[in-house]
Amino acid sequence: MKTIHWWQRLSVQITVPLLCAMLLVIAGLAYFMISAQQQAALRTAKLELGSSIVVVQGAFNRMYTSDRKIAIPELLSEIHVHPNVMNAALVDRFGGIVAAYEPNVLSGELSGFLAELDKDYLTEVANSTKTIVKYHPEHAHVIAVAPIIESTSIHQRAQRNLLVVEYRHEPNWYRFEPVPWQQLSLLLLLFLAVFYVLWWALRRWVARPADQLAHAVMEFGSHGQVTSTVLPTQLPNEFGVLARNIELALQERRAREATLRKLSAAVEQASESIMITDLKGEVEYVNPAFEKNTGYSAHEVVGKNPRFLASGRTPRQNYQALWQRLSEGETWQGELYNLRKDGVEFREWATISPLRDEQGKVTHYLASKLNITQRVEDEARIEHLAYYDKLTELPNRLSCNDYLTRMLQRLDEQTFAAVVLFDLDGIQRINDVRGFEFGDVILTTVAERIRTLGTIHRQGFVANLGGDLFAVVLDAEQQDAQVVLEDARAFAKQVLLAINETIVVRDEYVSISASAGIVICSGQVDSADAIIRHAETAVHTAKDAGGNQIAVYDASYSLELEKRYDIERELRRALTEGGLQLYLQPQVDRQQRLFGAEVLVRWQHHERGMISPADFIPVAEQTDLIVDLGKWIMQHAFEALAQLPEPLVLAINISPRQFRKYDFVSCVERLLADSGVDPHRLIFEVTENLLVEDVNDVVRKMLALQKLGIQFSIDDFGTGYSSLSYLRKLPLQEIKIDKSFVQAVDDDEQRAIVDSIFAIARHLNLRLVAEGVETQAQLDYLVKADPAVVLQGFYIAKPMPIDAFLARYFGAEKPLQ
Repeated sequence: MKTIHWWQRLSVQITVPLLCAMLLVIAGLAYFMISAQQQAALRTAKLELGSSIVVVQGAFNRMYTSDRKIAIPELLSEIHVHPNVMNAALVDRFGGIVAAYEPNVLSGELSGFLAELDKDYLTEVANSTKTIVKYHPEHAHVIAVAPIIESTSIHQRAQRNLLVVEYRHEPNWYRFEPVPWQQLSLLLLLFLAVFYVLWWALRRWVARPADQLAHAVMEFGSHGQVTSTVLPTQLPNEFGVLARNIELALQERRAREATLRKLSAAVEQASESIMITDLKGEVEYVNPAFEKNTGYSAHEVVGKNPRFLASGRTPRQNYQALWQRLSEGETWQGELYNLRKDGVEFREWATISPLRDEQGKVTHYLASKLNITQRVEDEARIEHLAYYDKLTELPNRLSCNDYLTRMLQRLDEQTFAAVVLFDLDGIQRINDVRGFEFGDVILTTVAERIRTLGTIHRQGFVANLGGDLFAVVLDAEQQDAQVVLEDARAFAKQVLLAINETIVVRDEYVSISASAGIVICSGQVDSADAIIRHAETAVHTAKDAGGNQIAVYDASYSLELEKRYDIERELRRALTEGGLQLYLQPQVDRQQRLFGAEVLVRWQHHERGMISPADFIPVAEQTDLIVDLGKWIMQHAFEALAQLPEPLVLAINISPRQFRKYDFVSCVERLLADSGVDPHRLIFEVTENLLVEDVNDVVRKMLALQKLGIQFSIDDFGTGYSSLSYLRKLPLQEIKIDKSFVQAVDDDEQRAIVDSIFAIARHLNLRLVAEGVETQAQLDYLVKADPAVVLQGFYIAKPMPIDAFLARYFGAEKPLQ
């Protein structure tokens, strides 16, 4: 706080005038007291003089009456006895001395007094016969003039002489003796006490708070803060209100400064370029991000117009819209093309707003600009990734769908277009053997070949739908559908030939083929997605035909796929909600004695009725659904085996996909433990296809299950991958002749095959089961060829539900104990 002079302090400015006022009051009181005393003394003097004159007047009258004039001088001398009587004489109306006090006459004082005496007084008294007492302050005396009557007889005329007395009354006659010093002292002490109390109170409740407030206000104004921790906030007066308001203002200022610091830090540390300009557009402030983004320092741009940043690519309409919005007091947002100091162009998303003062008047413009160059590039890259295949740089499935959608909007019933899909054959095998990098080189080479041919041929649209699946959309032509189809076939053949050409990868010559699917579409097609699905269906048809083929989409393909999809979906529901049943088909020896039964599954659909296994088993085989179905069959088959008497066996077909599952053995063990059946009465029938992959794993699992007592049978022997060496390795107990051979025993060639199978079974010491026996002749031939053969077929008995099986062979519909 700035030091102020002593006379500028509030305590001095209050107490000094107060002291002066009190002194003036005291002086005034003293003046009035002295004046009152003087007036009283004057009145006393006049009264005393008047009383004396009356007494002397009476004495003179008595003297004249008694004719004792000789005593007049003596009387006048007695008058002079009074200390304040200066002169006393008896004069006539003209001032002549009749009688006087001789010493005064001799000294000349009386003569001088009478000479100065106003003769009008004498005349007035002589005429009025009234005594006059008058104070003359200039001479410091009181003069009394009284008439003295010499004779009062009737026949004698009255003569009046005048008694003149000069009575001294000095103006400085004040005496201290009569002053009430004790009372005055008490009054003075009271005044002093009151003054001190008042001074202390003013100091305590006015001067000091005022000083504190003044100090606080000066600090607040200079530094924005108050170092003094004590403010008179508790005072119940204006100072307390002011102190509390100062504290509130200080708190508000601190809050604003904290907010301002945060805003300032946010602006300084912001990644966006911040610029503030005046109304002329001249730069007044830029933040560090601006310096970093543009390469210009703050002192290089302050005072300049931001147009020096412009690259020239920003449309003029943007600037016009910018100033139009700002002139209306509104915020503008838009994209600007600017140049860095080093000449590199960058793009900014700018938000420019007017700044207003407290009255709402626009004073500055604030520009917040975000460098979106990288973001735009990233968005373009993301868009490219979203619409293009990363490896082949071809448009992806999404792009192809968009292109087809736009094309279909242009088609009508007389305009046809072709979509050709190419799917490489065996690329997965190459990836497994040589790795994905090796396969990627093949994919990029094939993609370039298809792109080249597709572009040349009718400016076709070439896309990669994922992995090794490519699509070429041939533009629509107003030609017959058959002409468009033939043109698409010719194009597909040309592409397949180009794909078949040798590819050199890492000094290795590789040949690859592809399968092609063609779809002809017109304005009647539902959607682009439907076209792609149809083309994929045609490709799968070509692959099923052996690969390196061309297939044209047929509606029956979709119907078949739809049927398979419905079967798969509803079969999954049947596994959990019911509908599947187990059937048993008896197996007997040549004397028709029951040897066992084969487990078969039937599906009783709630709407379609009985669905043949030939319809749903192949569908289940194509997915892992066959695994779930196999678990269901084993669980219920083990329950059925518990109802059959010993030593009857139960044969269960095991799918290769189910058998290859890593937990197949443990799953069987759990089911055996839950059911409690004898595993020696179980026969697992497997097909020769199981031996195609990983024979060692197959043998290991079969041996593990065989240790539990489970027997194994090769089902449909002779129709699949037959290998005598594998038969020697496998722990088999049975061979099951396929029904196609059994039902053709009348043919010499087929009979020779059956005889060979019988011979193999005898040499390998394996039990032989012949399924599909439908006639007595077939039965006779089989029994003759091997009396120990086990027979199964419609001629023996058709498959039947478990209850029917028990009723037929054991006369019971309930489980046998």
